[in-house]
Amino acid sequence: MTIWIGRIEPSMWFEGAWWQEILPADVRLAVLSLGVQRLREEDLERAHAQILEKVELLDAEGVDVINVGGSPVVTLHGRAGHEQLIREIGARTSRPFVTALQAELEGIRAVGGRRVLIASPYPRAQTQKRAAILDEEGFVVVGEDSLDIERTREIAMLDPDRVARQAIHLARTAPDGNVIYLPCGSLPVTSVIDRIEAETGLPVVTCVQAQVRACLVRAGHDQPIEGYGRLLREIGAAAAA
Repeated sequence: MTIWIGRIEPSMWFEGAWWQEILPADVRLAVLSLGVQRLREEDLERAHAQILEKVELLDAEGVDVINVGGSPVVTLHGRAGHEQLIREIGARTSRPFVTALQAELEGIRAVGGRRVLIASPYPRAQTQKRAAILDEEGFVVVGEDSLDIERTREIAMLDPDRVARQAIHLARTAPDGNVIYLPCGSLPVTSVIDRIEAETGLPVVTCVQAQVRACLVRAGHDQPIEGYGRLLREIGAAAAA
């Protein structure tokens, strides 16, 4: 039986290629976009205002799981705003759903992360906002680095080797970390997750990888996925829990 994930894509630059690279053959995507071009407040505000309408459309289509992507979008109004958004989504659908931030937090906890290293493509202010949210959630951010890119197209066009080198360098300069967190679904990181883990000895949690895991767990998928880090290798244990 095919599992349908209803994906609310934050960026106008389609992230689906990285999802399809990871997803099992019996899982398909139905995608609606929020059209974010730049990581600035006015763009994020426009995107945030569309979320509930998109949720209702996907619910009406009968998808199995709804995924609201874009941590900068769903956390636009901070932790309290994110919690309010979750309540509002829950009032509009009885289907399982997960936001990007929920998935990322679940992923960090699943690999035993406590002392977090953030290797981010975001503008510095957005990275610092993410660090503050992690702090509120009980994590300790022991190191962070930002590529300081505002335009989502430029993030999507990064060389994966550049992404890997940033994460590996951060791990070497901040040795107290026990998990590397790479936010942003537009980031081309799926192909280098195993490399980063091998070279640092630390588990890696990325936006796409964490959202794939969160959606599959909610759909009852219990088969390990190889090639994309510890988080997806151990998905079977998570689905059974």
